[in-house]
Amino acid sequence: MSKQLFSFITLFIFLLLCSVFYYSVSYKQQQVQKLNIATIEKQVALDLPLLELSNELLKYSSNIDNINSYLEQLNSQLIGTNLLLLNIVADKKLSTTLTGAQFFTRLTTSIGPVFLVFDIKPQPWPWRYIYYYVAIFMLSAFVSHWLKTVITIEQKSKQLATLQPEPVEESKSPVLVINLNTKTVSVNINPQYQVCLANKPLSFYLALIEFCNSNSDVVLSHNKDVPDELIELANKYFYRLVELGHTIRKRPNFNNSLEKTLSEIRAALDEVLSEYPQQKEIFYPPKAFGEGSRSRLHSYGLVNIAKGDLEIVGK
Repeated sequence: MSKQLFSFITLFIFLLLCSVFYYSVSYKQQQVQKLNIATIEKQVALDLPLLELSNELLKYSSNIDNINSYLEQLNSQLIGTNLLLLNIVADKKLSTTLTGAQFFTRLTTSIGPVFLVFDIKPQPWPWRYIYYYVAIFMLSAFVSHWLKTVITIEQKSKQLATLQPEPVEESKSPVLVINLNTKTVSVNINPQYQVCLANKPLSFYLALIEFCNSNSDVVLSHNKDVPDELIELANKYFYRLVELGHTIRKRPNFNNSLEKTLSEIRAALDEVLSEYPQQKEIFYPPKAFGEGSRSRLHSYGLVNIAKGDLEIVGK
């Protein structure tokens, strides 16, 4: 906060508090003045039979000396206030011309209307109020300093927040999840996205994973029959699907339509691992490329399967 802004806020708070103080004092003075006027009116109403006021019906005029003496007595009760009772007039209509801060009130009596003429004397400014204004100024400066401190702390907090690097969330390592209960393949990072596999490719893929994990050096060629050990593993997983109630058919011949089975596996992995190329290299059965590649030494085995994170549910 700049010095100019600090001074402006201090002045604004000071003027605001001074206004509140001024109107509070003025309101209290008005209430006291109304109370004094009501007291005088009540006193005059009680003493009215003793006053020798003019009476048009009885044809006699006011006793000026008696009224002046009574006015002095009442005004002695108003010492210390800025209120002064000037005259008491019994007449149908007040004919006295009022000047300055003079005003009148009207009493309804048995002899007719009675007017009380008051005057408000200018009251000097109480010097004791200067202590209140000093206190108000100190309070204004304190509030401004408190606001300045709060704003400074908030600004520093924001600056520190912008300077501090945001915590980097540790990226979750993708895990391939194969669920025998639902016959689906998915990734743990996005478990809602699942791809279904038929019984034969699912059983063969699970067997291929387990076989390659134990026999990383074996070459699985398209031109040769599927190894017996791999066939046994595939049958084991197929019987597990039977136990889970997914099929009642006889076990398939895993040597037949090998390329079709691998193609179905690759298609499912293409969908699930499209955003994870590194994991795809691990779990994806290699394709044979080039003319005559089927006749060459080509393996569809999972060479890097030991490096992959895999979870099999329902095994």
